Amino acid sequence: MQVELAHLSYQRSRLVRSWTHLERQRGGAGFLGGPGETQIESDRRQIDERITRIKRDLSRVTRTRGLHRKARKRIPYPIVALVGYTNAGKSTLFNRVTGAGVMAADQLFATLDPTMRDVTLPSGRKIIISDTVGFVSSLPTSLIAAFRATLEEVLEADLILHVRDISHPDSDAQNSDVLDVLEELGVEHDRLDKMVEVRNKIDLLSAEEQITEEGRSERNPNEIPLSAVNGQGCTALLELVDKRLNANRSIVEISLAFSDGEAIAWLYDRGQILERRDEEILAYFRVGLDADDVARFEHRFPAIPTKSV
Repeated sequence: MQVELAHLSYQRSRLVRSWTHLERQRGGAGFLGGPGETQIESDRRQIDERITRIKRDLSRVTRTRGLHRKARKRIPYPIVALVGYTNAGKSTLFNRVTGAGVMAADQLFATLDPTMRDVTLPSGRKIIISDTVGFVSSLPTSLIAAFRATLEEVLEADLILHVRDISHPDSDAQNSDVLDVLEELGVEHDRLDKMVEVRNKIDLLSAEEQITEEGRSERNPNEIPLSAVNGQGCTALLELVDKRLNANRSIVEISLAFSDGEAIAWLYDRGQILERRDEEILAYFRVGLDADDVARFEHRFPAIPTKSV
């Protein structure tokens, strides 16, 4: 629907040039009746009707995606979104770290719908990675509006990974184009500052250039070189994502009676159990929880004390 909407909007803007060779048609039989509908008016009316229907359908899709996002928020898995210029290797990287079979091709807009998979980080924490549609230079506002239902996944992400093709001769220009689109979408500047830059396709660089990339990443913690094709650097990427997402995590110690089954289940569902020690009447837990989840636990189970480590 998004592709068709973008296509129809483009087609409508070209109608004037397409039909200037046709004269006005007359309505009625023979010479009776006044001027009828021109071909361009007929085409424009049909396109407008189709655009209206698609926009109505897309609004329903947007609401559905919103419900899905609300459901995911109840499951405490952080969302990590892959963004980048089209053909930068996002889907290849997505397949590499998730084991998914998403289409990855050397063509524009190979990815048209966000795909999500869960990934277990080195710490044992689970996250959800989202593969999104690629950007292009000078992306028209109408096209951004058409793909907004898809790109909204970026706005809701806890962490953004900007995948760049550093082997491309116009890599710097592509980087600027992606940042412009993200700003136009409404991504806040502080989130852009925390965005991780994944410098992909180092396998296409010379040995000397690869060494330069390694040195560059050591100086800048927001950048990491890798090859999604052969997996070089992918483990380091997951470790960096793990570190970023755990920056706001707290380690708390909680003692629970075995009869507190609801609280125990809540901790297993929301937190990362680092240690559990069962004694006669109590179970001692050492749990990693986000600050928001610590507050939720204390609000839901006010009689159970928590101790920060």
